[in-house]
Amino acid sequence: MIQISTLSKNIFKETIMKLQKSAKTFVVGLGLSVGLLAGASAETLKIGVIAALTGGAAPWGMAAAEGAKIAAAAANAKGGLDVGGKKYQVEVVAYDDQYKAADAVAAYNRLVRQDGAKYVIIMSSAGALALKQNIEDDKIIGLTSSYSAKAIDANSRYMFRLFSVSSDYLPAMIGWMKANYKERRVFMLNPNDETGWDQTQVSGRLFKQNGYEVIGQDLYERTVKDFQPIFTKIIAMKPEMIDLGGTPPATAGLMMRQAREMGYKGLFMKTGGAGPRDIVAGAGKEAAEGMVSVLYADPNNEGYKRLAAEYKKSLGQEPNEIIVAFYDATNVLLQAIQKAGDARDTTKVAAAFAKALPMKSAQGDLLALGGNTSAGAGQQIISTNYIGVIKNGQPVVVGKAK
Repeated sequence: MIQISTLSKNIFKETIMKLQKSAKTFVVGLGLSVGLLAGASAETLKIGVIAALTGGAAPWGMAAAEGAKIAAAAANAKGGLDVGGKKYQVEVVAYDDQYKAADAVAAYNRLVRQDGAKYVIIMSSAGALALKQNIEDDKIIGLTSSYSAKAIDANSRYMFRLFSVSSDYLPAMIGWMKANYKERRVFMLNPNDETGWDQTQVSGRLFKQNGYEVIGQDLYERTVKDFQPIFTKIIAMKPEMIDLGGTPPATAGLMMRQAREMGYKGLFMKTGGAGPRDIVAGAGKEAAEGMVSVLYADPNNEGYKRLAAEYKKSLGQEPNEIIVAFYDATNVLLQAIQKAGDARDTTKVAAAFAKALPMKSAQGDLLALGGNTSAGAGQQIISTNYIGVIKNGQPVVVGKAK
């Protein structure tokens, strides 16, 4: 028998009250759980998101998480995802990797080892490369927005790139620039990491092939906030156009503001990492005027407007338009799981991507499976990109790049 004579009455009463409160909470929670199970009778299918949810790249990361959540909510609203006659409630679990490889690895281990996720969306190139072998060894389906050519190769079976990247759309975009602008002297500025290295290589090659003079290139650390020393050097070289490449939107806005304050009058271009709204917020409407940028979405498209409204309803602000790519990729994944007929067999799901595609995107464009030419493996969702010009603080679509 438990002896309580040595306890004070006050402590005893407090302990009993806490136990009673916990018991009530448990009973209520159990009742709700039973009710939900009785109504839905569905297992849970978890999709992990590893993305920068804070810092300069947060607009992309938040769009990644919310795009997946909106797609999951649509499936759940139909009573769950029907896979081989079994219903699954789709749950999206997102972790912040702060755009760091080590944090991406930690998030992956938590998702796979603790949360039991078999499907993971990886936003950054650093994260994708750090986890590339883990994805294959663990037979986890990975969807990445990495621009790096190293993210997918001929040995990839479980890693998929979720949209078209610079090597896919830049030939058309730079061709459009050549036909519509007279500027030919270009300086390229990119972050000093896997994303920036690849962007510099691809852009530089295509600029030269189209008759541009690449007068210089530079790389900066993502932690830098004062770009005056860099632009002092760049402006002295008299570029007619500065390509900010894969620079995060908020950082690109800061760069443009500082460059304009230092007297730069030329054209700005952004060949990767779109986000005109955040660019304008950082640069100011006047400094951002006329910038040419790749866009992931047409802001006037009804499909995009619907996604933007859902995002704003959830977070109270407008999304980065890359939300379209993550929403579409999640839908492709869910379709592949259904085609496979087994949500737990990722080998079957990986093979079923070829059955899920082609399909329509949220904007009505065609999504197809490709990548054999650029990556040596059909592990990429080929999507449509747009060319936009910032006019009066807003992106205006002037063409498609695909």
